[in-house]
Amino acid sequence: MSVFRVGRIRRRAAAGLCGAALIASTLLMPVAAASDGEPATTGTVSPAEDTAYHPGRSAELGDQGRVELVDGRDIRVTADAAGAADPTRYSVASLDGTVSVRPTGKSAADRPTAELRSTARTEDARGVPATTYAAASTYAVKLSITNADVRSKLFYVWDRKTWAWYAVDSDTAGASSTVKLPPGDYFSVALHNDWLEPSYLLTRTFSVGSAAKTVTFDQRAAKETAIRTDDTTATRDASAVWISVPGGDLAGFAGSGADKVYVTPFSVSGVSLRVHEVLAKKGASASVPSPYRYDLTHSFKTTVPASPIATVRASTLAKTVTKVGAPGTRTTAYLQSVPSFGELTGVFIGSSVPVAGSVTEYATAGVTYGRLLSYGTGELSLNLPDRTLASGTSAGETLGAAPLQPVRSEWGGSQRDFGKIRLSELNAFGDSAGHTAIDGRATYSYKLTSADGTTYAQADGLDAYHSLTSSSLPSLQATYTLDQTVHRRVPYSRLSTDVHNEWTFRSGYAEGRELPLIDARLSVPGLDGYGRAAAGPVQVQASAATRNSDATTANTRITGLAYSTDSGATWTDLDVAPDGSATLGVPASASFVSLRVTAADDQGGILRRTIVRAFAGPAPQGDERVGATRISNVVVNGGKRVELTDAPLQEFKAKFTATDPSGTVSGDMYLYKGSYDTPDAVLHGTWPAACAKVNATTSTCEAHFAYIQPRWTLGRNSLAGTWKLAAWAESADGTSHADLHAAKSVSVVRDATLTANAAPEPVAKGKTLTITGKLSRVDWETRGGYHGYAGQAVKLQFRKKGTSTYTTVKTVTTSSTGNLKTTAKASTDGYWRYAFIGTSTTAPATAAGDYVDVR
Repeated sequence: MSVFRVGRIRRRAAAGLCGAALIASTLLMPVAAASDGEPATTGTVSPAEDTAYHPGRSAELGDQGRVELVDGRDIRVTADAAGAADPTRYSVASLDGTVSVRPTGKSAADRPTAELRSTARTEDARGVPATTYAAASTYAVKLSITNADVRSKLFYVWDRKTWAWYAVDSDTAGASSTVKLPPGDYFSVALHNDWLEPSYLLTRTFSVGSAAKTVTFDQRAAKETAIRTDDTTATRDASAVWISVPGGDLAGFAGSGADKVYVTPFSVSGVSLRVHEVLAKKGASASVPSPYRYDLTHSFKTTVPASPIATVRASTLAKTVTKVGAPGTRTTAYLQSVPSFGELTGVFIGSSVPVAGSVTEYATAGVTYGRLLSYGTGELSLNLPDRTLASGTSAGETLGAAPLQPVRSEWGGSQRDFGKIRLSELNAFGDSAGHTAIDGRATYSYKLTSADGTTYAQADGLDAYHSLTSSSLPSLQATYTLDQTVHRRVPYSRLSTDVHNEWTFRSGYAEGRELPLIDARLSVPGLDGYGRAAAGPVQVQASAATRNSDATTANTRITGLAYSTDSGATWTDLDVAPDGSATLGVPASASFVSLRVTAADDQGGILRRTIVRAFAGPAPQGDERVGATRISNVVVNGGKRVELTDAPLQEFKAKFTATDPSGTVSGDMYLYKGSYDTPDAVLHGTWPAACAKVNATTSTCEAHFAYIQPRWTLGRNSLAGTWKLAAWAESADGTSHADLHAAKSVSVVRDATLTANAAPEPVAKGKTLTITGKLSRVDWETRGGYHGYAGQAVKLQFRKKGTSTYTTVKTVTTSSTGNLKTTAKASTDGYWRYAFIGTSTTAPATAAGDYVDVR
């Protein structure tokens, strides 16, 4: 399931959910939510359980979409049952205990609203029940945004004395909404945020007496807000702007991407404007990520001035260098962050960062940031610890280093609750530094058995967000075995395709006690940024510890290490030193190295963990054909070239036929430019490919490459040309697969336009016509738009009136600015045009015929 991380709600005991969030779904990388919980279900949420696990809750959007609270602190939005993103924006607001989500794009009026109700907040921050704020007499107050073309909006209203919040129905069409208010003094915010347009946070203070009234928000009065540095090469890559009021409630969020944000200046005691921006090098994109990143925050407290633009010097910021590992191949990565202002909510924004490289980070000193690093299409997301940096240079860190492996969640894992055990081991793809990660495309299998062979829980093919609960267990302490297998084959990672855990542990009748499972940590120093080892010796370092047990760290020990270079078909044991390390000689012929670690403690606990393709070896990986699975009939974009303009939301599809005697269960594909091992750029399908069964042995797998905006996805004109499609399929019985690295070649080219104008019109027979025009092609880099294509041969063609065929008159070459100009004799009525056949990087273009009347 592909989801968008929309916001993060920080919990406060007995205070409920508070704040509001808005983000542009199409301008954020889709990321997998960091849930360690059970399947989300509709229901109430008690955010008071700050230190305990709590499952997420969700509600249907009504168009097969879903909004979920994850662990009571994260919001994620899925637009339809297939995990599809929507080209609209989603407004996510949480006020007075209700979290609501609604699309705010051009089609917002046709779409439903979902709400999640938290039972925890029935009173405000001062303990006053929310229902007691209403007075006996209320008056209709019309809130209206003026001097603006409003397609979507949100209104917020607070009493300036009590800071009680009043709900406003913002789903009404047009620029206005009405709310009934008792007499008093109020502070109100209007959020106007239409897709691909600037955002506006408009404020007003007003009073209500003994009659209805209209309150207007003049959009022309809003002023641009921003944070700027003395680094002239840095530009805004993403932004989030919101207003904080006493009591912890928030109004917003405005902003997204590089769009400007405007705010009405105000001066209200206790109210602050919060600004969070991520700056990157101008022209950076997913394929050409910025080598640096500015993570900046600023608060305008009480007063927002007439020019709410903050400036900072790079020399005053905190600085650090972060290395980002690649999961065996080049992919894309997106680093997101959210600042903490001591309030209850924030929103993650971010930018693309180099993979198998490093990014220099500059951050506002002394501010605590929550962080996420997402790979590829976002289903694999590392949860990073909150970080606060001081001014000056700080030590860097490495993210995403192989081996990718299970890491115990900070919220805990599987646990015993009296007669049942809940099995939840979801963080299977953490990095060697211990950052947890879930891959939303992985499938999980569990089996819980006792020493006498009784099976108490078993399930196969669970998704990454499901746990499993056992049937009733004996009350006496007994020995159990938990067998877990996690499998994935994804376009953004070649490593850790299968992770197998076999735990033996003892458990008795207990309430809410985490199982005493053994955790092991593996690291292989010396791997390069792609998670690859050179031929020769490497050190494998291993350590182990037992969860929630009387066994101390000293009594949990590594008992064995082994490796395989044939994906686990055969194994070679290593000599393990007392500190748990071993030397492994990587053969020059190895494409991948799998690892197996065993550990034990003094309470009878045992772990046997296998990580298939834990890291890459020096040998290039070739096509794989294991068993009878075959791929054929590969078609990209209906067999036509992919022509991309500079517009957002472009798309195309690719498909292939997969066959296997046992049937095919899954398949996928992606496009890459350059070499397979180190591509110049990649294009992933927006969601996992869907494989439809044709018959018992055959399936058709189709991938949808959607929401492509070349300026942000590619960012480099040189990427136009021949791309290749990598495709794979797996059999239903899990015994065979096919993995083709160049299953198909396809041209991905820049769109072109061509004009023609023949003059004079009309013209006397035999006189000279002058035919002008211009050949332009789209710019995927910093300028955008279309620009003249120089030095290209273009055909001048003529079609006689009453006929249907053009004939070529001559060939003309474009000037340095793409312009065309030539002459021809006028002989008869007809149509003149230019025609360009295209190049390996640019699409063909034909001008519309210009009719000339010859007299």
